[in-house]
Amino acid sequence: MRSIALLTITVLVLLGFNGATASPDLLKPYKAQYQVSRGTFVIGTAEISLTLSDQGAYNYRGFTTPVGLAAVFRKDEITEESAGQMINDKIVPERYRYHHKKPKKLRQVNLEFDWQTKRVTNQIADSNWSMEIPTGTQDKFSQQLSLMLSLCRGEKMAEFEVADGGLLKTYRYTEVAREAIRTESGEFDTIKMARHKEGKPSNTAIWFAPSLNYLPIKIAKHEKDGSYVMELVSITWETPAN
Repeated sequence: MRSIALLTITVLVLLGFNGATASPDLLKPYKAQYQVSRGTFVIGTAEISLTLSDQGAYNYRGFTTPVGLAAVFRKDEITEESAGQMINDKIVPERYRYHHKKPKKLRQVNLEFDWQTKRVTNQIADSNWSMEIPTGTQDKFSQQLSLMLSLCRGEKMAEFEVADGGLLKTYRYTEVAREAIRTESGEFDTIKMARHKEGKPSNTAIWFAPSLNYLPIKIAKHEKDGSYVMELVSITWETPAN
């Protein structure tokens, strides 16, 4: 399930807290269903949703659970959530939550961003730490929204500093191809991006569909225990919250 969780992440510069609202032409609220496969077997499902308010507040949430034979052996449920503000068309995370529920154990990670002091506080079980962060730092989940915004602006490369595992890590995304991709939800022209973490060779590729407001419709990740793929099954566009 850790590999499934990494797939759901899988996705900037802060210009100041002036209360600017989000551009209506960029991110749109939605609820999407994905299936997660390993080889020819579907091993999990993921629901990812984005809510936006008229004032620019966002909530980005993913919920992953095993299905089929995988559910017989694993009862894990993973919830990942990022919340914050969209200011001047930039993502500004304020808090991040990761809950990995196992039959006999619950792993929780909680991050709180303080942009006045430019520090992030992380709480894992009984451990707390705080570190200094530069302007534009993302959490592991909000970086996908920032990448979608970069693609909306026509950028072919994006780089983010991410608060990840008690460290500040650099994630770089580069365009590698334009491809037509078919999933259960239909066929789409896509932009294929490769993800590089800390300058290491890429083991993750993400396909974004411009016709779906640059929503990721496919994510492929290669792990030591095999290759995992997450593909879009359905999407529902929502209305912004007040």
